[in-house]
Amino acid sequence: MKPYNGGPIVAAYGSDDLGRLADTLAIGLAIEMEPTTWQSIRTASAFAQPLVLKIPDVPAAIEIDPSGRLRPLRQHGVSDGEEIDKLMTSAGLRSRLHRLRAKSRDIAFDLLAPFTLPGLFPSRTEFQSVFRWAPLIEVFAYALVTRYLAALEDLRERAKVEVDTAVSPPEYNYCAIAHTMAHFVLMSSDAPESWLAEAVKSSTSNGWSPSLGFTRARTVWLAAAGAKSAVAFGPTALECYLRTLAAARHAFRIFDALFGLTAIALSHHHVREEVLQAVMHQAKMVGDRSVDDIDCVTHTFRSAIEVLKWRPGGQSPLAALDRLGWSRDHDGDGLASPQAFRLDPAEIAPNGMMLGFSALPAMLRASPAQHYPRSKARVYRLKLRETEMLQIARRAWIDHPTE
Repeated sequence: MKPYNGGPIVAAYGSDDLGRLADTLAIGLAIEMEPTTWQSIRTASAFAQPLVLKIPDVPAAIEIDPSGRLRPLRQHGVSDGEEIDKLMTSAGLRSRLHRLRAKSRDIAFDLLAPFTLPGLFPSRTEFQSVFRWAPLIEVFAYALVTRYLAALEDLRERAKVEVDTAVSPPEYNYCAIAHTMAHFVLMSSDAPESWLAEAVKSSTSNGWSPSLGFTRARTVWLAAAGAKSAVAFGPTALECYLRTLAAARHAFRIFDALFGLTAIALSHHHVREEVLQAVMHQAKMVGDRSVDDIDCVTHTFRSAIEVLKWRPGGQSPLAALDRLGWSRDHDGDGLASPQAFRLDPAEIAPNGMMLGFSALPAMLRASPAQHYPRSKARVYRLKLRETEMLQIARRAWIDHPTE
């Protein structure tokens, strides 16, 4: 069967934000191509000082030190530096900038291709080639995540009424969009909590959380991206998770709330005891309402409480790491193992712990780059067969996690 090309549907969601991201990335690449062009703009008296170039319409800048080395800078709440357009004082400089940006925009789209085209997956080097520009592009990266989340919701609702025995466009699109969304959330995982807090306030989606689109996709690798997203939002997201935990009837909504709460508590130690007490309280109260899979909910609460009670800095059990093919120090391919792309985070081990919770400390210690295989040649190991894609996609759509 010929793979379905989900490109048009993937592109339809967030194409404007993707274009703006590419344009902003292109500015950084253009400056990097010929930093001496920008240095020549400065007066002789200022040549010994770093030049800070403000990126248009983005709270970010690029610093060029006297040696020509570049450093992207976040400027949330700060606005120091020179505006690029105002430095273009001659027609020759404006023309040169235009030619550089046209060339660098093509390069930017080439760099983004492994992240956005269905059937492709980036290596660690390819991820780092874009991630190093995170201060410039993270605003657009997160905007893309929210657009792709809407796409997932749409596909999920359509697929639930269009289930067939063969792999169909919704399955391909669901898998492609979920992974594209994960790439961009990992790109923006170091963003300042202050502006992510605004996303929490502005979200009007019923039951929204920073991690739901990832945990509900039902693979450990995507759940790890969800954990990174929850941690990036930090304690500002506690309220939305606790509200869901207190009212949700669907077992996987409860799983997501507990997974996000636990990830935040492990990474922000000052709220750990508060989260533990709230989770223990809700564990006692959940029996007072009807939930769709009480066994799954019981295992989820048990797993979350056990992890929250581990001493700060506690290690993931070796059995969980072995099950996932991960090493304790994330050597080699890091979190990008074939098992992580296939196993369900809600899988229950003989000790009663869910795999996702057992692996959570390891997920949180991994850097964003360690979510990717160490070489392009290793990417093929992650490729899902059609039958696997069908199984995972439908696992994400069923109503009861243990079915």
